[in-house]
Amino acid sequence: MALNEVQQIEKEINQSRHALITFDKDYSVDAVASALALYLILQKKGKLVDIVCDGFDLPKNLRFLPQAEKISPRLANLQKLIIKIAGGKENIDQFNYNIEGDGLKIYLTPKDGTINVEDIKTESSEYKYDLIFVLDTADLDSLGTIYQKSTEFFYNTTIINIDHKSENEQFGQINLTDPNAVATAEMVFELINGLGENLLDQPIATCLLTGLVAKTRSFKTANVRPKTLEAASQLLILEADQQTIVKNLYRSRTLATLNLWGRTLARLKSDDSNKLIWSLLTDHDFLDSQADQKDLPDVVEELISFIPGVEVVILIYQLNGQVKVLINALKNHNALYLAKTFRPEGTKNVATFSLTGTTLLAAEKTVIEEIKYNIGKK
Repeated sequence: MALNEVQQIEKEINQSRHALITFDKDYSVDAVASALALYLILQKKGKLVDIVCDGFDLPKNLRFLPQAEKISPRLANLQKLIIKIAGGKENIDQFNYNIEGDGLKIYLTPKDGTINVEDIKTESSEYKYDLIFVLDTADLDSLGTIYQKSTEFFYNTTIINIDHKSENEQFGQINLTDPNAVATAEMVFELINGLGENLLDQPIATCLLTGLVAKTRSFKTANVRPKTLEAASQLLILEADQQTIVKNLYRSRTLATLNLWGRTLARLKSDDSNKLIWSLLTDHDFLDSQADQKDLPDVVEELISFIPGVEVVILIYQLNGQVKVLINALKNHNALYLAKTFRPEGTKNVATFSLTGTTLLAAEKTVIEEIKYNIGKK
């Protein structure tokens, strides 16, 4: 009888010596929290494991997560180059090296005579990792340089792909995906339960609940299902630290975020029902607030909390002279559908796209008219 996905994953874990966990370079809180939960599980099972995300810089509001400091910003020491010399060490008198510019020169001095080129052979060691977990990532290119500089490693190593996004490209040898799940944390929760070894504990529960809370905006999104609430209930029984999660995700806004939120409120507009709201932000707003693009999700969260009943939030902003758009969809709306004319990227909850050769005001007219039209077609 064929094994199901969870059974296949369990088999790969048992056979693994050293696993790698990685996720989208444009990561979500869900990705970070899910990766840490899986990291703790693999450690519990006695496995060597590392977490790597391209250019990762741990946000202050996620420092409370267990082992969060273990996430590395680059893939290092993946493979060794082995140099073999006929005759062994008995024939070598001196070994040294010199770095010149971007190159490395290795000097070998024999005890007697000379070393022939034919006596030198090179080979590559095995890869440091024999199993790859890719979490909350639609495609391998989204991993950034982690994948782009090590494509052969990814092609020659078993990949377990765990995701909840409908646009996932099913790139793994094993694909544990479910577009009906609200978060990758929900997928990891189901995987852990499927392993059937009572592996869940308080630190792991805190990680998983963090992913669920962040992805569902404290269970306010329309795609929350009974299984999601059941998972959250079990995590709370395991004493997941809900107060710390809420405090760090929603009550620890930086001054830069609050300044940017104030500027967003100053230009806030809405349709007649107040279910669609939008605002404009200029390059100067970011500079004067000392904020950047990473502050925008927090600004959106504040808007959602500030305006009950809102269903779609749009931020149209300038960044380094380019016009960009961020769409957040709640209730029964799909951000990718609403912005389909502009070829957006993202998920049904959050989508982004850029516009070239236009101004903020012109972009506002074009985008809002199109979004209103698509809302009306639903």
